[in-house]
Amino acid sequence: MENTYYTLQTLYRIVREEPHPEQYLCTPREMILHSTFSWETIHKHLLALAQQGLVMLQQLDTPHCYITTQGIETVKSSFVNEGAGETLGFLVKREAV
Repeated sequence: MENTYYTLQTLYRIVREEPHPEQYLCTPREMILHSTFSWETIHKHLLALAQQGLVMLQQLDTPHCYITTQGIETVKSSFVNEGAGETLGFLVKREAV
């Protein structure tokens, strides 16, 4: 999986419990705390994801982001929650048939 999709998956994990995940404004701090990448790398990933329509960036004092409905569907179609992985907050890549 490309690293940009790990960033998309991270964003999804942050917002998935929200009543309206596509409306949740995610801060750089949240992304950094939940990711293994540096902010510079995360920001590059978010820019690439925004070009694909999977996230929307909003420039406030720092760049904030929203996951789009298309981004949510991309994560859900690419990954499946599985038993212990779900309790640990991980998403496991679905095997291609």
